[in-house]
Amino acid sequence: METKQKFEEALRTIEKSEMIVLRDIHSFPVYGQDIISPYLMIFICHAGSSRALYNMHEIRFRENEVAMILPNHIIHPIESSPDYTITVIMHSLAFEQEMTQRRMTHDRNKFHETPACLLTEEEMAQYMKAVDMLELISNTPVSRYPHRHDMLMAQTDIMAGMLDACRREIDEEERANNRNRSIFNTFCNLLAANYREQHEVAFYAEKAHLTTRHFSVIIKYIVGLSASDYIEQ
Repeated sequence: METKQKFEEALRTIEKSEMIVLRDIHSFPVYGQDIISPYLMIFICHAGSSRALYNMHEIRFRENEVAMILPNHIIHPIESSPDYTITVIMHSLAFEQEMTQRRMTHDRNKFHETPACLLTEEEMAQYMKAVDMLELISNTPVSRYPHRHDMLMAQTDIMAGMLDACRREIDEEERANNRNRSIFNTFCNLLAANYREQHEVAFYAEKAHLTTRHFSVIIKYIVGLSASDYIEQ
């Protein structure tokens, strides 16, 4: 079944199913057109890459990334590689509404602007085990699992928590990188104003309110040179 047919079939049955897992998707359903879905969708990239506009900003989606596309955001697919392979998870409107009412949606605001986060190989393996369990529950009739709905809720909550943990690590690393870049910019400004008279790393470290050792580590991380070598240049 082609990608477009898989999505059309999913849209026909999503409200009854509550949750749908689409495997082995190798392309977008359309290219060069805006896609606006009322459903929350999670994209998991296993291989290849794709490029699209997300709310008018270009994004790239690569192997081992998981993207949460929140309802009513605009995706404008541009291209995907020949080996592009993803899994897609869709929530029904009623299911998503109940998740919100139960306060089980975690901090999704961070996915509004940056929908994707990169997982390690180990994190991806763990996440896919959770997807396997979600799909098993979703495909099992209520007659066999009377508590199927609550099980789906619980499993979805677990998966959201896994993404939250990965995203927090990324956000913390980004904050640290931003701080390091800010320190380096301060160093460059100080150096431009004082390079004729001041050649000691300690002078610049003190101005940045850091120990000489900590300051030197940051400069080395940013430019690949020691602070003293950078000053001499």
